[in-house]
Amino acid sequence: MAAPANGLSDANLAEIVLPENSSSGSHEYLAHLTTLSLPTLLAEPAVLQTQSHHLTSSLTSLTHTSYPTFLSLHQTTSSLSTSLASLESSLDNLLTASLPTLEDSASGWRERTEKVLLERRKARVVLEQHDKIRDLLEIPMLIDTCVRNGYFAEALSLASHARSLSAGTSTPPLIVTSVLSEVQNSITQMLLSLLATLHEPNRKLPALWKAVNFLRKMDMFGASAKEGEHSEEQIALAFLGGREGCLRASLEGNSRDILRLVGGSGLGDREKEDMAKFLKKYIDIWREGVYDIITQFSTIFLERPPSTSTPKTPITPSAPLSSLHPLLTTYTTHALTTHLLPLLSQTLPLLPIASLPSLLTQLTYCATAFARVGMDFRGVLGGLFCTAVASAVGGELKGAGAKWVERVKNAVGDASPLSPTLSSLSAPRKVKLTLPSTWIIVSSLATAPPVPSASNPPGAAHVPPQILASYPPIAEFANALLGTLNGLRLLAPVEILGELAGVLESVLDLGGDALFGYVRRVCEETKEQDAKVAVAAGEVYFSVFVPFMRRALVEGVYGVPIASWEAAEAQTMTTVREWEGWLAARNEAQAPDA
Repeated sequence: MAAPANGLSDANLAEIVLPENSSSGSHEYLAHLTTLSLPTLLAEPAVLQTQSHHLTSSLTSLTHTSYPTFLSLHQTTSSLSTSLASLESSLDNLLTASLPTLEDSASGWRERTEKVLLERRKARVVLEQHDKIRDLLEIPMLIDTCVRNGYFAEALSLASHARSLSAGTSTPPLIVTSVLSEVQNSITQMLLSLLATLHEPNRKLPALWKAVNFLRKMDMFGASAKEGEHSEEQIALAFLGGREGCLRASLEGNSRDILRLVGGSGLGDREKEDMAKFLKKYIDIWREGVYDIITQFSTIFLERPPSTSTPKTPITPSAPLSSLHPLLTTYTTHALTTHLLPLLSQTLPLLPIASLPSLLTQLTYCATAFARVGMDFRGVLGGLFCTAVASAVGGELKGAGAKWVERVKNAVGDASPLSPTLSSLSAPRKVKLTLPSTWIIVSSLATAPPVPSASNPPGAAHVPPQILASYPPIAEFANALLGTLNGLRLLAPVEILGELAGVLESVLDLGGDALFGYVRRVCEETKEQDAKVAVAAGEVYFSVFVPFMRRALVEGVYGVPIASWEAAEAQTMTTVREWEGWLAARNEAQAPDA
């Protein structure tokens, strides 16, 4: 191959022929031309033209045969250009807007998801501790079930277990706080149930013992530093208050019946018998109730030291007893002065004398039984029954005297009540007078009325003089008074002898005053025979009946010699003196005629 003309190198040729912006392929083709021989180089244009025609033909053929491909390629290229433009825009938007926003969101992701993660962790912990939480939540229900069924020991154990869950933590979890609140409500219901046991009637010692022991274990009362009261004292007060309510309820029925009779307008014999019956039943209920309370209190609180104590309020065996003994003493005094003595003082004076001995016997046995527990109230019964006997005997004596005076009033014919003064009876009246021979003496003895004889010695103090049988009204009056004195024999307090003697003297004086007025009127207005009968009746009344009734009370009932009693009392009825003076004057006036 010949060297290039003019001594030009390949590089120089390329630099001369090709422009500056030609491609590397052009440089390679020029370099290839330099390697060709001249003939070949001269034939190169033809070769190139042939190849161009061949390529053009091939390209034309290819165009005709593959034009759908070219169209598709064109369309795809257009779409690709559009997609590339959109991609460029999207990439720009991604780089300028989305990626910073994503970065910001990624940086705040932890903060936004922390709460959710915390809740998920809690849920996972709850799921892992499900059995324990279920057991914890069932504690209040179990305690409530135990309280309702009386399993108080188990309820206290569960409550202690629940409280131990919050031990050592200043702020326990909310669920523990809620459970403790429900547990406290159940324990409060248990406390109310135990206190209600103390208020239930017919509860015996074992049930009360159990209730008090659980109250001690609960230690719900605590110690009062202000008042210095220990929980044991408060439990004792609650016990006494509950049993006192039961006692009051058991006494209420009989007390209401008794007070209904007391507040009635008038008490007949049937009402008095009913009152005595109710009072006996009331005393029995009171005795049983108070004795049970005393023995239960002594057994529960006094016979053994308290079973529990707290570190803050230590209990010694002597400290509580020194304060509990006065509580029992105070309560027994309250039970006596509130429930028994006021009712006795109100009802005993209204009862008949025949009912009082059995009541005294009942109360004496009751006081003797209470003496074993330090509550002997026999000393109080004396004054109550003295007043009651004096009231009952005095009322019956006055009632018998009122019937006698009424009978004499009917004989006088006075429509108004007789005045106790002699002047009122001796005043002239224009009324019909009942003759003494028709009512005051046995009809067969009216012609020769018997009179007392000074030679006849007085008989026994409990045997009525035979002469009284001749004068039936006086004998009936004597029977009424003796019936009262016979009832007094069963219960005759010495302290009221003077009072009863004064009442008897008053009754005999009023009856004698009425009879004296009747006798004087008969002597003034009737014949001698009727006057003789009336005077004889008066002598029997004042000389036989009055001394006999005095002896019947003083000697027959109390066994005191009448002579020493009259000397000590120096009692002589005014009507007796007036009768003796009037009778002496009448006898003197009739002496010349005799």
